[in-house]
Amino acid sequence: MSGGGAEVLTTAALMRLADRSMPGMERVNFRDWILRSALGCTGRANSTLANGDPGLGIEEAIRAVESWYRERGRGAIFQIFESADDLGPVLSAQGYAASEPTVVMCAPLESVRTGEAKRAVVHCDIPPGLHSLVGEPDRVTEITTTTLDKLVAVVSGDDGCALGCGMAVIDGTAAGIFAMRTATDAQGQGVGTIVLAALVTTAHEQGVRDLWLQVEHSNIRAREWYERIGFLEVDAYRYWHPSVSSLR
Repeated sequence: MSGGGAEVLTTAALMRLADRSMPGMERVNFRDWILRSALGCTGRANSTLANGDPGLGIEEAIRAVESWYRERGRGAIFQIFESADDLGPVLSAQGYAASEPTVVMCAPLESVRTGEAKRAVVHCDIPPGLHSLVGEPDRVTEITTTTLDKLVAVVSGDDGCALGCGMAVIDGTAAGIFAMRTATDAQGQGVGTIVLAALVTTAHEQGVRDLWLQVEHSNIRAREWYERIGFLEVDAYRYWHPSVSSLR
């Protein structure tokens, strides 16, 4: 992990950080592969991080993964990072399809240009504002089910209703940014900037040196904003599934 300057987190480190930040509710290892299952709302908590050696032949490992998820009432989904993708062609030949890429971005905290933290309240628990903007109680549960420390920043309007929120999951000197949401009628007012500034300031106070986040490749506006404030694209991953999946 970097302590500043132009360095970024490695893909191997990002895989570990991302997995620990949303570990699912049930887990098992096939040697290097990590199988995760939860409530079926998010890709990361309900997929297999397929990187490295599963301890079986590849086709045998795929069948074993499929069997494990079938026992839990859902199809198998494989999360594969593009920089370590030697499984995609095998899955494609077996009828799996890939989702659009999710881009992973990183930045040394000291290089992120967010401006002053103001108007946002930072919580160490899960406030109602996160629920009101993220919705779907099961999705909130999956996003927040980790033993790592969490920070949740919420900006509220004069009426007390949440206008924007975001969460940072702290893992040593790195923090992942999640659940960045802005209410529809507050978009374009800089609410996201305020939320991120509050998270960055508080994370810095807790010794965080590196930030990372994920954003769908098609969300060009968000990707360009993160680049403007100091984040760099370092990798991307896809979810491979037997049919079109709604998990993101």
